[in-house]
Amino acid sequence: MSRPSEDKDLPLGLVFLERMKPLRGIEKAEAYLKWGLEAYKDPKNHEWMTNISPYLSIVSYSSSPPHPSITFKFTVQPIHDNGLGNLHGGCSSTILDVCTSLPLHLISKPGYWQCRTLNVTYLRPAPVGTVVHIKCEVLHAGRNLCALRGEMRAVTEDGREGPLLVVCEHGKANTDPPAEKL
Repeated sequence: MSRPSEDKDLPLGLVFLERMKPLRGIEKAEAYLKWGLEAYKDPKNHEWMTNISPYLSIVSYSSSPPHPSITFKFTVQPIHDNGLGNLHGGCSSTILDVCTSLPLHLISKPGYWQCRTLNVTYLRPAPVGTVVHIKCEVLHAGRNLCALRGEMRAVTEDGREGPLLVVCEHGKANTDPPAEKL
């Protein structure tokens, strides 16, 4: 993502968030993944997600109530290794933090949603080379708080969902002030 000269002093993520404002629904989630790919290509713009984004894609989504959701596909690479040949727990947490946040765009809740809690439970290892599906859904989204859930499952060689590897509960708070207070 190239920066206009007036944005040079702002962090790249804030520039991106401003540019995303006119987008709605799945377009916002797709734009986020595309931004990660662009950052990956430019060694000066490497962010926390740059070694994850190239291996993450959207498989399907549903904006339908009561639980809008997005399912992602991710392939564990050697760079995601914990030193024992499996997906690093911190990498799993990062993936779930990001992926569980993106379904909020499907319901177009305004504001910036800040992570309050991220509870991750590791059930089974995901060896390097494993393809996983990450299903993320909005359980509840109010004016100020939301509850999200994510699960990471292995994908079998024939493309079916395999064992559950990691689950997460994600709570977020809308940190934008109400419009009447601006």
